[in-house]
Amino acid sequence: MPVEGIYGNVEGLAQFTRALARAGNTGVRDEVKQANFEVADKLTAAAKAKAAGLSRQQRSAAESLRATKTQNYSAIRMGSARKPYALGAEFGAKRLTRTGAIARGFQPWRGNQFDGWNGGPGYFLHPSIREKGQQLIKEYMDKIERLMSEAFPE
Repeated sequence: MPVEGIYGNVEGLAQFTRALARAGNTGVRDEVKQANFEVADKLTAAAKAKAAGLSRQQRSAAESLRATKTQNYSAIRMGSARKPYALGAEFGAKRLTRTGAIARGFQPWRGNQFDGWNGGPGYFLHPSIREKGQQLIKEYMDKIERLMSEAFPE
């Protein structure tokens, strides 16, 4: 399973879920969907915990994090109409005001196309992915392998 940044692709997962659909095995399909959601939900919880030690704006933005699920993938969504600043709280800002301060109380930029900060992007979500990602991928793959062996015993 190649992992590039924060995106992990489980080769054959879509074919597996289609085979489950053809076999009428909705119970295992639902378990795959739940396994997808659990990864996103655990990352969301880790990011919220990391944001708890940051600025008020970042804590508030982290409250907008939510895990979503489909049969073939899970995702983490951030921001809302009430928290349109969520991405700025996660990545910071490049733009300076006339006084030289970072715009609207954001932290310094930690996004892409930045030279000089080598810790990686983000303040709470992306660092949580870097810290917890490999462990969660292993847990996820163990569960998927178990579900595959239950659905299609040899």
